[in-house]
Amino acid sequence: MNDVLIFWIVIIINTLIAVLYWLFFTIFKDKSEAGFTTRAIVMIICPVVAPGYFFLGWLFRKVFFHNPVDLVDVIFSKDREKTLFKANEEGERNIVPVEEAVTVTDKHNARVLMLEVLKHDVRRTMVSISSALNSSDSEISHYAASVLQFELGKFRLSVQKVVETIDTIEEQLREAEDFDGELRTEHSVHFHNMLAERDRLRTVTQESDDDLAISTDKTVQELPESPKLMYADISPKLELSEDYAKHNDAAYEQGRKAAYGEEEVVVTLGQKLSEQMALAHKIIDDICCVLDQHVLSDMETEQYVNLITRLGELIEKRDVLTESELQMIAMNILVLMKHDDCLYWCEKLSRYYPESLECYSCKLKLYFTFYEREEFFRTLDEMKRAGVSLNHEMMEMVRVFM
Repeated sequence: MNDVLIFWIVIIINTLIAVLYWLFFTIFKDKSEAGFTTRAIVMIICPVVAPGYFFLGWLFRKVFFHNPVDLVDVIFSKDREKTLFKANEEGERNIVPVEEAVTVTDKHNARVLMLEVLKHDVRRTMVSISSALNSSDSEISHYAASVLQFELGKFRLSVQKVVETIDTIEEQLREAEDFDGELRTEHSVHFHNMLAERDRLRTVTQESDDDLAISTDKTVQELPESPKLMYADISPKLELSEDYAKHNDAAYEQGRKAAYGEEEVVVTLGQKLSEQMALAHKIIDDICCVLDQHVLSDMETEQYVNLITRLGELIEKRDVLTESELQMIAMNILVLMKHDDCLYWCEKLSRYYPESLECYSCKLKLYFTFYEREEFFRTLDEMKRAGVSLNHEMMEMVRVFM
């Protein structure tokens, strides 16, 4: 009997709380919102639990979220800003490959599509634009020929100017090098020291089978990471080649003269070396971007391949070549079907970055091109044992031949 009485008392108190809650917000506070009525109904249906839940929610909100929210930067206005230039929806829907654009029978639409394509980065789409040279529409072929001629002319001029600057700086560095010894960036010195240490450890492992595991672990620890180009680094030898105080004074004088517009600017050996290497790295990437599209004549292609080879040797002397740069040089030499030269750069890539995918990729493409079956499958097995992470191209090659 006592339990039934307690039950009814709890029900009555819960109902009174729900009714008072509803009356308080709808009548006294004049906030007749659907949320308060819904909460009152929930408190009646779920006695004790629902009022306790809502009370704890209110209490936590007051204790932990009592500070007002700063909504100064929040805009709830439904007004929309009008753009000055509307999106060209019709043009975006009609974007198609150049090969398809030149086959459109409607000359007007074909010309419009061709002009839309020419608005974008032409340097990296020259191979597609060159396909429009065979169009039956003389105006489209004229568009393509004009753009290709202009872009290739600009490319040739920029390469010529950069190479002249690189050669001029090299003459100045060679004079200092003849007087003071070999000049290299700090990163290059560190990298070649790592290579020498790795070669030494390999020799030790070949001479002693007992120390094979220890030497292998040490080799892995000492291997340098893939270098990031650090053009601003100056080798310790450069600091030794000039008085350090004089170097600081020259830098200060350069900044002062640049600020006041005086013509004479003092440039240190370190700054010349950094500028030369930055230009060399960039021009190799630019040349390879054009070579990969096969829009140059065979004679000009060979000239530019020889140029990037010379620049690669210069960077190897002064700085560090990256995996991608070594791969680009090797693959462009492969286009000329020069087996020994391509193998030379592939071996460099394998020596500098033995655990990289690029060193295996270059050799596999070389051996496949020249039908060297045994070397191809030997390299494929080495790549499999090395556990190198494969990209899509190499995965397809492994599926075909393994």
